[in-house]
Amino acid sequence: MAAAPSAQILSGVKAFLSEHPPFSQLTAQELDGVVRAVTLRYFEPRQRIIGPEEGSPRALFIIKQGMIGVERNAETGGTAGSGNAVSSLGAGDCFPVGALLAERAVMNTYRAAGDVFAFELPRDLFNRLAQSNPQFLAFCKRRLGALLDLSQAQTRSAYASEASYAQTLHLPLAHLVRRAALTCSPETSIEQALMLMQQRGVGSILVVKEQASAPVVGILTRTDLITKIVLPRLPLDQPISSVMSQPVMTLQANDTAADAAMLMASHALRHVPVLDQQQLIGVVSERDLFSLQRLSLRGIGDAIRHAGSVTGLVSASADVRTLSRNLVAQGVGAAQVTALISHLNDRLTQRLITLLAHEHSMDVSQFCWIALGSEGREEQTIATDQDNAIVLADDCSMDQDKVLDFALAVNQALAELGFPLCKGQIMASNRSWCLKASVWAQLFADWIAQGDPQQLLHAAIFFDFRALAGQTSLVAPLREKVAHQAMSTPRFLKQMADNALRNRPPAAWAGDWLEALLNSEKEPVDLKLHGTVPLVDAARIFALSSQITVTSTTQRLRACVAAGRLPQTDAEAWSDAFHYLQLLRLRHQHSRSTSLTEENPNLIDPKHLSALDRRLLKESLRQARKAQQRLELDYPG
Repeated sequence: MAAAPSAQILSGVKAFLSEHPPFSQLTAQELDGVVRAVTLRYFEPRQRIIGPEEGSPRALFIIKQGMIGVERNAETGGTAGSGNAVSSLGAGDCFPVGALLAERAVMNTYRAAGDVFAFELPRDLFNRLAQSNPQFLAFCKRRLGALLDLSQAQTRSAYASEASYAQTLHLPLAHLVRRAALTCSPETSIEQALMLMQQRGVGSILVVKEQASAPVVGILTRTDLITKIVLPRLPLDQPISSVMSQPVMTLQANDTAADAAMLMASHALRHVPVLDQQQLIGVVSERDLFSLQRLSLRGIGDAIRHAGSVTGLVSASADVRTLSRNLVAQGVGAAQVTALISHLNDRLTQRLITLLAHEHSMDVSQFCWIALGSEGREEQTIATDQDNAIVLADDCSMDQDKVLDFALAVNQALAELGFPLCKGQIMASNRSWCLKASVWAQLFADWIAQGDPQQLLHAAIFFDFRALAGQTSLVAPLREKVAHQAMSTPRFLKQMADNALRNRPPAAWAGDWLEALLNSEKEPVDLKLHGTVPLVDAARIFALSSQITVTSTTQRLRACVAAGRLPQTDAEAWSDAFHYLQLLRLRHQHSRSTSLTEENPNLIDPKHLSALDRRLLKESLRQARKAQQRLELDYPG
């Protein structure tokens, strides 16, 4: 029975709401209005609160105490009245936000899992807040993403004592642009351009063309002088268009310094023009970026490039782990941190292969070293083992035993660098995974045609392959064949889906699994096995079904949206969940000296998390379950 809050408890209501987003983002006046408008409701155990039959909801419910079970209905694969909750909501959670925004009926049934007290906020006031407060509306539209932003701010605060930077890689590039870019036209002579650079004391000049679809058509930098002008003895009266580098990669003013660092590291750039829409506002150089941090990407990259032995690479590998901690401390997103880690780990492996290929007299043009698993997806955290293989050219003249000896040396050296040997022997030194390109093609075709349990497990690892070193052209044809054959074999995709669905995130029973963990002897949560893996598996299957060849989880989800395979709202929510789980894995791995076990760096005890992180973890695992529910709908039976 509804009961209006008395004057004596209004301050308590305000204190409670101010601790929970999105109400924590309201102005004092707006929050006072909410406190006066809400009604405290009680729901007895198993009481049905709202379902699809009611039509558009009349109010927003904010849970004060107790748990709400969210039950799927018969038309979406559930059993009406079964009581089997597919997710649950706890203190501070709101529902049904999506239905209120869309002015439609809810799609699930919400039922009290025990004694529940909840505040009821009238729909009219909810609508007024959504119209007048952009932060409130943004949170309601993208709850997980908004919570993730708050978590990153909390992380920066927690790491602040260890990372006292005046500026961070989280800054928008607009804040790093100190002066207008030096520009000239394509007809400007080389001599004039060099004189302008000397007068301004800058290391680059941008070539711009009026009324072009892209404002920047070329760039000339100091590093181009020797190779493009001095050694070729090029006359200085030649137009700059004859020597400029093109096309030019640019970023937008609201992109971050981390985005620029990743672009520079991936494409060996030293300067990146910054645009505000189509307006050139300046240039960010690698010097600008590296001045933001004590341990720089450039410094690590140089150390890797100049290393003359495995021993020389060991310290660089340790620096990669330290850098990852610094980046997380600065609030850089998990997607960018893991991409940077993967890029630097690629550089480590590539340098290692170069060094050992020389020692073993290997002709790297006759094979390609491929990365598998998380490295293949460019999603490595700092605690990861090896997953790799070798694709030999069909006309390879080297003896396979010689290649295997070389691969074993590389695998052992990678272990010295901090990448443990794969317990499942998914490594290039395993004769089973050192094959000619045509044999790989047949092996993949057999896996798709037959799909026995072991082959499905292998497909989940090997189908994320990516060329890393050697003759990289050997890999693209394999990728195209796998994508085409998988898309053309619905039975195989169904088998992949069935296999993926055997690994479920923690079940949300009538009550909250996190609450149960906090009051029981249950094992800690495996953030990888029960968190990121369900999302990775789902993205891989959706991508294969649309002949999408990219390998990273978020790229696959975005490509599926572009192909009409997935709704954008689902893909964004699953990407946000994946990024949070990756961030939590990184944070936990940074503190492994006090971890629960050295055997599994991804186990985490929810009791040690903040209230915000518990809420985020629960929501992220709920999204993982929703991705699996989509798999069940797409591949029923």
